[in-house]
Amino acid sequence: MFVKVRTIFLSIFLFFSFAAFAYGGGKWVTPYGDYCGVCITYGVCKDVLPRNVALKALNKYYGEKGYRVGEVHLKGRFIEADIYKKDVKVDRVLFDRKTGRLRSIY
Repeated sequence: MFVKVRTIFLSIFLFFSFAAFAYGGGKWVTPYGDYCGVCITYGVCKDVLPRNVALKALNKYYGEKGYRVGEVHLKGRFIEADIYKKDVKVDRVLFDRKTGRLRSIY
């Protein structure tokens, strides 16, 4: 019985660990969220960033880390984007065009 309980606990722990973080090639891609630096003040932009400016910021941010932005979906003031390392999807992120904040949604 102890083995079953331990196995169940370990399975639950691993499930939530992998669900909470996107792991890519030995480095966490966006573990808790980040900021792309496109707004003057951290987390506050004067206006909602145009889609092309937001995409440039995402491409620059991930390009400097050795990743590339794949499929992108515009959802109101947010951009949902898949992040790839080589040809392997390592993260899906949500970029807030009003605040410039970025977070993993895996």
